Amino acid sequence: MKKLATILLLTVMLTQAFSKFFIVLDYEANKDFIARVLCINREKPQLKCHGKCYLAKKLKKSEQTQDPTNQKTQKQKQEITLYYQPLVASAVPQAPQQSQPRTAALEGRPVGVPLSVFHPPRGTV
Repeated sequence: MKKLATILLLTVMLTQAFSKFFIVLDYEANKDFIARVLCINREKPQLKCHGKCYLAKKLKKSEQTQDPTNQKTQKQKQEITLYYQPLVASAVPQAPQQSQPRTAALEGRPVGVPLSVFHPPRGTV
C-alpha cells in the first residue's frame, strides 16, 4: 500500500512539474489539427500563426491554474515605510552646544574600576 501511495504521489508531482512540457508535446503532436480547427487566426494566413495562439492560450491558462496564490500576493503587495526622517531646513542658525565635562562613562571606561589597571603594557628594559 505504501508503495502504491508513493508511486501515485510521485506521478502527481512530476505531472505538475512537467505540465508545460506535456502541453507543448500535445501541441506538436496535433499541430495540423490545431492549425485547421482550433487556431483563432486560421482565416488570416498572412499572420503565419499555425496554432501558436492556441498554444499560448493553453500555457497561460495552465500557469494561472497552477499558481493562484501568486496572483493574490501580487495584488496584496503594499509598500511599507520602515524608517522616515523628515528633512527640516532651519532658517535660523543654531548656536553651538556647550561641551559638558568628560566623565569616565563618556570616555568608554568602566566606572568603579581602578584606572591603574587600564594602561598599555610596559616593556622590561
